[in-house]
Amino acid sequence: MKNVSSKSNLLLVLAFACTSIASYAQDETESKTLFNDPISLSELGFYVNPTYQIGNLDEATAHILGVRGGVMLSSSVTVGGAYHWTLNNISPQSEVVDNLYMDMRLGGAFVEYTLWSDQVFHLTFPLMIGIGEVEMDWETDIDTDTNPYGEENFFFIEPSAQLEVNLMKNIRFHTGIAYRIVGNMDYRALDQSDISGLTGVAGLKIGLFR
Repeated sequence: MKNVSSKSNLLLVLAFACTSIASYAQDETESKTLFNDPISLSELGFYVNPTYQIGNLDEATAHILGVRGGVMLSSSVTVGGAYHWTLNNISPQSEVVDNLYMDMRLGGAFVEYTLWSDQVFHLTFPLMIGIGEVEMDWETDIDTDTNPYGEENFFFIEPSAQLEVNLMKNIRFHTGIAYRIVGNMDYRALDQSDISGLTGVAGLKIGLFR
């Protein structure tokens, strides 16, 4: 009987301890985390963003059209993807073969941080990271199914700083500058310094903003 009584007392002590710990845990505030508020799908925003850029590629003027699509995790942070391509036939200064032109394509992901988005005029800072491609082609039709000059791929990073204007509830206009930083590449007479450089940017964002 003495052993049974001792076991009963031990069980009572353990039960009391567990109850006390549970009660204490409920009184404590939740642990701090990097993202304290869970993201709700109903609170997400989005936009489609056609863009235009103008700059130089190997001392030749390049007109670049682009389209971005982003999901707004908050009024400040947007993530998404983008694709840019040259509109005009670019004649690089370093090219020695006549009747050739260069075109360029850029694709990748971007993250954008926006300040004071609830104000009519505010600032936004996109950063695009991805893979680009340049290739030379004939300016006139050539009777061949292959391009003898091939193409070259490269890694790039393109930070931007832009002024943005809330035109309407679902439309924003932005303009600013971007700087393309290209990784190591070697294509004919071109290298990364010929593709890197400053560009002017303008575009419209159309979507549901947060």
